Amino acid sequence: MPPAQRKALGQYFTGMRLGRALAHFAVGEKTERVLDPMAGHGDLLDAVHEAAARVGATLSRIDGIEIDPATAEFCEYRLRTLAGPGDAAPRIICGDAFDRRSYEGLGVEPYDLVITNPPYVRYQSLNGRADKVRRGLLAAADELLDGEARAIWTALAAGYSGLADLSVPAWLLSALRVRPGGRLALVVPATWRSRAYGDVIRYLLLRCFAVEIIVEDTQPGWFSDALVRTHLVIARRLSDDDLAVPLSARERWTDARWIQVAPAAADDMSLVGAAFPDVDPEAAFASWVYSGREQRLGIDSRDFSFAAEWAALRGTAGNRPWFAELEPGGRDLPLRATGAASGPPVPEAMLDLLPEEFDGSVLCSLEELGLHVGQGLRTGCNRFFYCRALHESDSATIEVELDAAYGSSVLAVPRDAVRPVLHRQAELEGWRNGHIPATRVLDLRGWILPEDAEAARAAQRSYEIAGIAPPRQMPTALAEFVRRAAAQPLGAGEAAKPVCELSAVRTNVRAARPAAPPRFWYMLPDFTRRHLPHAFVPRIIHGSPQVYRNSEEPIVIDANFSTFWPDDDGWSPGSLAAFLNSAWCKAAMEAVGTPLGGGALKLEAVHLRVMPVPRLSRAAIDEIDTVCAAQQSEERTRQAIDRIILRALLGTTTSAAALDRLAQDLYGRLSDMGAARQRGAA
Repeated sequence: MPPAQRKALGQYFTGMRLGRALAHFAVGEKTERVLDPMAGHGDLLDAVHEAAARVGATLSRIDGIEIDPATAEFCEYRLRTLAGPGDAAPRIICGDAFDRRSYEGLGVEPYDLVITNPPYVRYQSLNGRADKVRRGLLAAADELLDGEARAIWTALAAGYSGLADLSVPAWLLSALRVRPGGRLALVVPATWRSRAYGDVIRYLLLRCFAVEIIVEDTQPGWFSDALVRTHLVIARRLSDDDLAVPLSARERWTDARWIQVAPAAADDMSLVGAAFPDVDPEAAFASWVYSGREQRLGIDSRDFSFAAEWAALRGTAGNRPWFAELEPGGRDLPLRATGAASGPPVPEAMLDLLPEEFDGSVLCSLEELGLHVGQGLRTGCNRFFYCRALHESDSATIEVELDAAYGSSVLAVPRDAVRPVLHRQAELEGWRNGHIPATRVLDLRGWILPEDAEAARAAQRSYEIAGIAPPRQMPTALAEFVRRAAAQPLGAGEAAKPVCELSAVRTNVRAARPAAPPRFWYMLPDFTRRHLPHAFVPRIIHGSPQVYRNSEEPIVIDANFSTFWPDDDGWSPGSLAAFLNSAWCKAAMEAVGTPLGGGALKLEAVHLRVMPVPRLSRAAIDEIDTVCAAQQSEERTRQAIDRIILRALLGTTTSAAALDRLAQDLYGRLSDMGAARQRGAA
């Protein structure tokens, strides 16, 4: 399949080694009816057929839907070739899984097993299909479900974020076709637990399913070109009576098994062949997960608490409309059985480091501490808006080098038409040594093309009301560059467009309003606190998380970084960066971020907003600032700040020695987590 088509359809096929592992967890002796609604070329249905023969299950239905005609044809041929005497004939429908017409030949009866690898297509690539997908999902819920189940699926289908990738509605669609008591088995990106738009999936699993097993890969991963880790999720559908009870009223919670499989567990034929050198390693693996606990090569196993998962979900999704509809009053309930108010839960990777008597009510989110998290500047077209400072021409101008797309030309521009911007991680070392980055952003809010001057004059009153000086006309050379950029297509082929026609740049344009002067395509919107923050951290991290302070007169920070700023003046840039670089915060960042396929860590604002931090008093914040201002070694400064923060966690009576031991344990865990995501990445 051509790469462009593969990306558009989300066609990243499972492979038989992974398919066998999933199928052996999912297929039981009583499994009869099986569906793969995104069947691809049939790896998972092939693996189900194989697993059913081994456990003695008689499959009466093997159904699949595949959107690509050639792939659907091959899938059906493959499965018909596998079918033996007395086996059910496979039925593979070429169609869209979100279109009810694709199911006309299959009926509406639910399945014992729905197994699939949902397509991963980013919302930007859906090309207008997103609304059709949502309508199809809502129609399926209305047709196939009733009572409380219909209400749950309808609320989630209507409420999931428009920024969600296609795997989210695909997951919802697959789940609604599982009969009560049947199983859902999925191959999914690990981001279902870390992205904000995955909260609907986490809720669905908690409310409507009993998750049995989650299996996670480690570096270098099961998909060589995947950017994030992969999970296998196996869950059993609850009865309609059980799912009718809101989670906020649930009295009992079960734990699932979380399994981590490293490359050392595999051999050439099986993902777990070295760990289970049996004739049927996948069957042995499944049996071990359900009943065994002895150590196996390359495999780790632990309990996964869904009571803690519910507490975490309420912290992140409690303000969403769909949550309020399905859990009235649930956001306000205490997070712990004791009834004491509690903050966001401690990440599982850090829980065992805390004493048993630890009181979670001392934790809060960054927002509750008066700190905000966002993302740096997105210009919509860095090739136009970013340039490189060369040297000053005179007191009023500076020479800059334009992007290669514009011939790397040198242009003299007014000094106040550009601002320093920290663009890439490569500039961080110089920044730490006190050097202002050479990258500049064109800030043309105070400058206007001569041909736009009349529109500005007509809006004179708008400038007066807004308290803004009217823009000046650009110097000739700068105006010529802006005009050239408006006419010169960027990119290749039919997709090539001038910068002013790019979707992310067109939104710069604003008609004049009483208190808002006109804005033209070459004028960026006003910079906000997220663009000029107190502190920032790279969004993609290759070592350990490291937060950097901005200067007292802040410069612009690019969208390659997540940014932090306070509500008030209680935090200085230095004290905020020092707090976020503490043992507790660095370990928490590592724990809440998303490991990527190449061994890096993705640390977005959505991760940082759910990071638990201690409820620091004003006195503690002032103490951090005092420590930062003192002239002492880096090691002594770090130790003092760790003590302040960990004392807020464990109480004022905790000895300095105990605080230091916990800090060292946190640094050790930070190192272990970083090594685990990087292991084998090379």
